[in-house]
Order: sequence, then structure tokens, then C-alpha cells
Amino acid sequence: MKLHFLRLALPLSLPLSASQLEGSLLQQVTQELGQPARLLRWSLTAVEGERVWVEVVATTDEGSWV
Repeated sequence: MKLHFLRLALPLSLPLSASQLEGSLLQQVTQELGQPARLLRWSLTAVEGERVWVEVVATTDEGSWV
């Protein structure tokens, strides 16, 4: 298992309910890392203009990616 720390910017227009935001984060983290990931923790850190900044801690299973 490998830990990843990311700071992501999401459009402010996205729905901001916790479950919807978590789904969007998981999708973006998976895309950024190029492999399936699991979110351990995330935190909304700032809102700037049209973006929401979120810090994410995620894990990947290096050996399970095919």
C-alpha cells in the first residue's frame, strides 16, 4: 500500500454535499494517480473565485493494478 497526499482544485459549480464531493474527489484522485485509489481523509481548505481547494490523503495498492 502506498500513501498519497494531494491538493486538488475542483470547480465551485460542483455539488458540495459531502457524498457528492467525495465521489468527485475519488474520480479525480484516480485520474491523477492513473490507478484505483481509496480516500482515507479529505478536507476542504479554501475557496478561491470559481475553485474549491481540497487536500486529500489516499492509498493505492501498487501490486493490484493491471
